Amino acid sequence: MKRIYYLLTFILLSSVSGCNKYLDILPDNKPILEDAFKDKYNAEKYLFTCYSSLPNVVNPTNTLGISGGGDIIYSEKNTGGGFSAGPPAAQMAFLKGNNVANPYVNFWDGANGASRNIWQGIRHCNVFLEHIRVEDGGPRDLDQSTRDKWIAEVKTIKAYLHLYLFQLYGPIPLMDEVIPISAKGEELAIYREPVDKVVDYIVGTLDESIEHLPSIGELDIVSEYGRFTKTIALSIKAKTLVLAASPLFNNNNNYNGFKDKRGVELFPFGDSKIKWERALAACDAAVRAAEEDGAIIMVTTDGGNNAIRGVNSTNINDTTKAMVSLRQAVTASWNPEVIWAVNESTTVLQRWATMLSNDEYFNLAGSAGSDIGQRQSPTLNVVEMFYSSKGVPIEEDSDWETKGWYQTRYNTQLPDAEHSKYFIKEGQETAVLHFNRSLRFYASVGFDGGIWEGREKPLSEASFPNMMRHFGSGFKHSEAYGGYPFSGYLAKKLSHLKTTYTESRITLMREDYSFPVIRLADMYLLLAESLNEVGGPTKTDSRGNDAFYYLDVIRARVGMEGVVDSWNKYASARFKSKPSTEGGLRQIIRQERMNELAFEGYFYYDVRRWLMAEEMFNRPILGWNKDGENKTDFYNIRVLAQPRFSMKDYLMPIRTNTLLQSKTLVQNPGW
Repeated sequence: MKRIYYLLTFILLSSVSGCNKYLDILPDNKPILEDAFKDKYNAEKYLFTCYSSLPNVVNPTNTLGISGGGDIIYSEKNTGGGFSAGPPAAQMAFLKGNNVANPYVNFWDGANGASRNIWQGIRHCNVFLEHIRVEDGGPRDLDQSTRDKWIAEVKTIKAYLHLYLFQLYGPIPLMDEVIPISAKGEELAIYREPVDKVVDYIVGTLDESIEHLPSIGELDIVSEYGRFTKTIALSIKAKTLVLAASPLFNNNNNYNGFKDKRGVELFPFGDSKIKWERALAACDAAVRAAEEDGAIIMVTTDGGNNAIRGVNSTNINDTTKAMVSLRQAVTASWNPEVIWAVNESTTVLQRWATMLSNDEYFNLAGSAGSDIGQRQSPTLNVVEMFYSSKGVPIEEDSDWETKGWYQTRYNTQLPDAEHSKYFIKEGQETAVLHFNRSLRFYASVGFDGGIWEGREKPLSEASFPNMMRHFGSGFKHSEAYGGYPFSGYLAKKLSHLKTTYTESRITLMREDYSFPVIRLADMYLLLAESLNEVGGPTKTDSRGNDAFYYLDVIRARVGMEGVVDSWNKYASARFKSKPSTEGGLRQIIRQERMNELAFEGYFYYDVRRWLMAEEMFNRPILGWNKDGENKTDFYNIRVLAQPRFSMKDYLMPIRTNTLLQSKTLVQNPGW
């Protein structure tokens, strides 16, 4: 079943901004707008302008989720490869903290590392909605059913843009119409609205659109491929309500007394179970719609279409199938697990995430340093969150405790025959931490000496990254020469199975792919989370499934036993009952999301909505010693960064100059 992806058709129309650029609320030049909607052809171009307003989700240079979440670390000193000013703004916000003078990744104003001005995108949507109807001067050669569908699409875009701002800034203004160019005084007064009102507006706008959006089977593949569907809108609605029910916006007493200049309380009081019940109903509906569209958990049948030479549908084994399936759930375009994906270029992301072998590096042949791009480096803190080979956290695994693996995890050893077949290159000494881990870990993380399956090589000749100083994937000549994985790890999961480097001049031979914004595993995990929050481990949905059902379906892809069986069989005695309580299952669900969705951009938003960022990001960020020229020196733990995170950092600051332009806006608490 083919999946849905939004068109990134960058057809931009000329526009003239009015004053009040802090929200871009004033309309475009009227004569130009009349031309834009004079017929179906031009109106559709403006529709694509609305689509092009959606913020980037792939490029690590301007995307919060990919490079600013704290799961990935870049060196602040690494100025090579075109980054003379240091890491991208999203990473600087994590390393240094944000500010009010010129905020990093400022989506409110579309500045300092932000890929879009979100308010400008909302303005485009409102302009479209106010001109597309015949009675408003819209095209007369557009049939009503198409007109209704386009209106629904733009309402979905507008709702998503409001959601994007809401998850970053909390209470926001609700811009539901274009303010006339003649407006003055109180007509231009813009106020931030309370959390619950913002949520109801987003959900209400999506509800209006869902009725008229097509199902996947109703799309015209030639002219409509890539546009929003009912299932995408239902999934965005579900995500909105889960966010609203989460601790950041539900019973967060830290923001009590946060009022606007009208004296209106902007955060709700107390814990509301009803919010989780609304989230559960929305997640249930979205999952049912996705399944009706044919969405399933991706399991490969052929090892990645010859990405691993010699492996095909006739001989692929369960281990290879599990590892390849998780990578393909992300990097196989239009795979049946994807609900919404984008066609943005993955060039930079793959360059930064893909290993460089010793042979490829030593055959440099005059390549410029900018071509050496390894940067997408998971922290050791996050690497330790991946499960053991038994499907439980390594600190809860009985074998890891009784056999001393956990206590000696930073020591090194050579691989045995079992590990060298699939996971660790024969003869490569590596950390104990890299042994006896889940297949999710081996599919997601590139580590020193670890087998990098794919690249059109047989497993027996598989490449492997050497992370030591002066070697292929390590720190090379200087901080000003190319990039390197600061922690000693790479986000292998984001590199297509066929992506590789030539063995001369270090040319990236990439396989582009459509990057998933929402996939079925994500929605299954949100449904499991909502079930547990409403009624604990025994609560069931409309199909009679409990949270364990959805967790176990996802775990089965990578060869794990179910949650209850795994903890009962393999956890230390004090952890065996963990899945039986609401609090224990909550911890399990959260770690499942961190494992399953690692490095895909979810971590930034999840740890903030769970109010876990203060705990996580006031600890040292760890990695291996990049300056180590041999195994003994490399395998020493180093503190890579010491971020500071407080309650104010859960919401982004609004630029001071923006507040000065609008006397009715208020700053977020603590800023």
